[in-house]
Amino acid sequence: MKLIFIIASLLLLSGCTTTKPSITEYRLVSKNMSKNTKAAYSCSDKSLKVSQAFSPSMLMSLKMHYAQDENKIFFYSESEWSETPNNAITLQIYEKVRSSNLFENVQISKSRSNGELILETNIEDFMQYYTADLKKSYANVVISLTLIDSKTREVISAKTFESKVYSTTLNADGGVEALSNALEKVLQQSLEWLNGACT
Repeated sequence: MKLIFIIASLLLLSGCTTTKPSITEYRLVSKNMSKNTKAAYSCSDKSLKVSQAFSPSMLMSLKMHYAQDENKIFFYSESEWSETPNNAITLQIYEKVRSSNLFENVQISKSRSNGELILETNIEDFMQYYTADLKKSYANVVISLTLIDSKTREVISAKTFESKVYSTTLNADGGVEALSNALEKVLQQSLEWLNGACT
């Protein structure tokens, strides 16, 4: 009798629980649209350390934020980043600069070695935006880079890069694709700038 009561209780309790929707995780991967960049002779014998990016706190979260009418911020309840945008963008910059062969060697911020040059990154905007009528959506990426001499701490060069790409679909999928494409354009512009930054 007790066994029947326990089973009946468990069935009733299980019927009262609410099921949460599954969360889709997205990786930030910039599309490989980069052109080959010839190494600048003034930088090719120098080592570069890519520092951890500075960014607003929302880019240090796994939540996938979007904006409506520019000033209203929301986040997708069923979608999130697999890695924070801050970390993902820092890694993307490191990988792109390393593979460009613009410098003799490139280290990530966690490396104990000291580079001759430091590349500082400030992510000013990395967001999917919807128009007020929700009929259009676009990604906006704004990143400022500063190249610093590690010995003198003097700024060698600094520049801000911006890219705006419209989403093909009005959802998280479209936002991730547009953000990836916008980031790739910014990274390509960054490599072209770095190519002449030491001259």
